Amino acid sequence: MRKAEFLKELEDALTGEVSAAVMRENLNYYSQYISSECLKGRSEEEVIREIGSPRLIARTIIDSSAAGGGRTGTGGGFSEAPGSFESRYAGKDPNERRNPYFHYVDLNKWYWKLLGVILFFIVIGATFAIVGGVFSLLVHLAPVLIVAWLIYAVIRNMRR
Repeated sequence: MRKAEFLKELEDALTGEVSAAVMRENLNYYSQYISSECLKGRSEEEVIREIGSPRLIARTIIDSSAAGGGRTGTGGGFSEAPGSFESRYAGKDPNERRNPYFHYVDLNKWYWKLLGVILFFIVIGATFAIVGGVFSLLVHLAPVLIVAWLIYAVIRNMRR
């Protein structure tokens, strides 16, 4: 994919989803980034492959823009929304944050927290059920075990 195709796909994905200022800022950032990497001797295709899918980048920008109330900061289109994907990786090498083999999952969402609480109670409930089951077996077997122990003790004492 060439730079013009990448920027066009990114623009198409952002159109109608974010403000014109946010779109312009991000298009400028990626255009400048690709150009600066090409000046270092890398090919456009290689740089774009490392950056990743323009649709995925657009989804991240849209989500960050929505989380921050449509605000974006300066410095390459990074959202100022606390906890957003972009703010966590601000200042890092773009190749590092666009690793195609790594999928980022934000566990700070409410549904992940709810899932964690539910799993916690399931584990606690299962633990109590197992411990309770063992104790209920012991309560039912206790008379048999006590009688067996008494018989053993009587037989042992008779041999002395």
